[in-house]
Order: sequence, then structure tokens, then C-alpha cells
Amino acid sequence: MNHLFNVQKKVRFQHCDPGGIVFTPQYFNLFVEVVEDWFDGSLKYSFAQMVLNRKFGIPAMRIEAKFHNPSHLEDILEMKLSVKRLTETTALIEIAASCEGEKRCTMELLYGYASLAEKKLTHWPQEVYDQMQEYLIS
Repeated sequence: MNHLFNVQKKVRFQHCDPGGIVFTPQYFNLFVEVVEDWFDGSLKYSFAQMVLNRKFGIPAMRIEAKFHNPSHLEDILEMKLSVKRLTETTALIEIAASCEGEKRCTMELLYGYASLAEKKLTHWPQEVYDQMQEYLIS
């Protein structure tokens, strides 16, 4: 079954340049928020649980972004997250942002699952891996 994780993000003043248009690097912050929301809400594995309690993290290994149309102050961005590829140690995540049906930005983020103590990739916890498969697109 293919799920999409959907969340809305309001463009705030902090995201914008002086002209009220989203400053390109701020999309990266917004998209990381979406990933954190997904882990917390859908995967039931919050960043606090992962990092503080279990001592693991998800370092970004590759990020590719495409900017289609500008976003403006107070736009409500519809964020849709899916998993394009999943291995025992990595996940290629795609997030698409749109506003009122207009494509704004798409991003692919390759994350690894890593032990903070050993500073190397390791296997996803089985329950997290199983949940991620629900978002895998074919």
C-alpha cells in the first residue's frame, strides 16, 4: 500500500527575504521539519527518541532540489512525502511542496541511519523499516 505523508506548512516571515519570497535555503529547513513530523507522527520514532534515547541519527547523504515557482509570505504549502527507495541502512525520500495546486519545490533527500557512537551506518530498527515501506512508491 502506498501512502503519502501530508502536512501543511505556513510560510513565515523568518523563511523570507526582504521581498516576502521564500529564501531558497529556508526550503531545506522546512523539508527537514516535514521529515521530523513524519518520523514523529507516522513512524512513531521521534527525533528525541532516536537521538537522545537510542543515540542514532539520520545524516543527509545527498540532497537534490528543484525550484519551480516562488513561494510568498503567508502561503500555505502542501507538503507530500514519499519514499522512492529503501534499503536496510538508507532511505531516499521525496518531498513535493505546492500551494493551491501550483508546484513550488521538490526535493530528494537520501538519509542514512547511523549510530552516533560508531559514526557509521547501521540497519533501521525493524519497526521503523516496516512503517517506511508503507510510503514506498513503485
